[in-house]
Amino acid sequence: MKKVFSLAIFSVFFVACYAPLNNSGVATTKAWLDIPAKKTDFDGKQFDSCYQFRLSFSPAEAKTALDGQKTCIDSCCWRSEQSEVVLDFNKNFEKNLKYYGRADKYTPSKITLSVSHSNLVNTTSVKVSEKGIINKNGLVKLKRETVEDPVRLAQIENQARFLQARRNAYLADQAILQEQNTQTAEDAAAQQRAQDLLQRLEGAKIDRYFYNLNKEYRSKKYIFLLSQRIYTARLSDENIYTVYCKAKVQTGTQPEDLQNRTFSCGVWKVNLALGTASPADSVARKIKTQN
Repeated sequence: MKKVFSLAIFSVFFVACYAPLNNSGVATTKAWLDIPAKKTDFDGKQFDSCYQFRLSFSPAEAKTALDGQKTCIDSCCWRSEQSEVVLDFNKNFEKNLKYYGRADKYTPSKITLSVSHSNLVNTTSVKVSEKGIINKNGLVKLKRETVEDPVRLAQIENQARFLQARRNAYLADQAILQEQNTQTAEDAAAQQRAQDLLQRLEGAKIDRYFYNLNKEYRSKKYIFLLSQRIYTARLSDENIYTVYCKAKVQTGTQPEDLQNRTFSCGVWKVNLALGTASPADSVARKIKTQN
């Protein structure tokens, strides 16, 4: 009887040493079962450990169906909190098929991994529900079937065409808006150049015109206060702009009775290509020919 018992103990030790010791000093029955950490009592006996499955998958895409944290693949799990792990490869199959119209279905659908520990031989073991499904290196071999829902795929295709058409329309609108904005900016720049050219060519004569008006009003005992000059340019032909010149003026006999008035300083034709400005109404001609 003693001989049989000794043989049994020897067999247990032999099985326990199937895999080398982990970093925590705990042996495992599978090379792909890792024990990164453990908890021991005052006598040095283990009462908990953190285990991790070093698994790979064929096909590799099967791993995307799993939560690497909850299934103890991407991080270790404490045995006291979770001693059994279910690898459910088809958990999201129905949802994916309904949403995408196409989904992968794996066989077997589930694999259960049960972890336990023996302090007698300081060994942590794992029991696999599907025998032979995981090889000695931790490779999980599965069968994959791609299932399609023709109705849903047709809906997705129609939605894609609709979204593409809407995007194309949006891009076309943006292109038109960009072109309009560019043209508006170019027009504004050209208008400003026309106004600046008039000011450079005829500004001195326009100043003299308002100077003479001021003298005329003062001779009649009127106050004449020039406050602001305003130019407005409009395109009338290629490179030719009609520029309207106006000035804000305050006039009156007494400072407390001044009235706001607008005085014209002429309508001008400005040729950007030739760099010229010519009068286009009687006020502009008067300004142009004044002494």
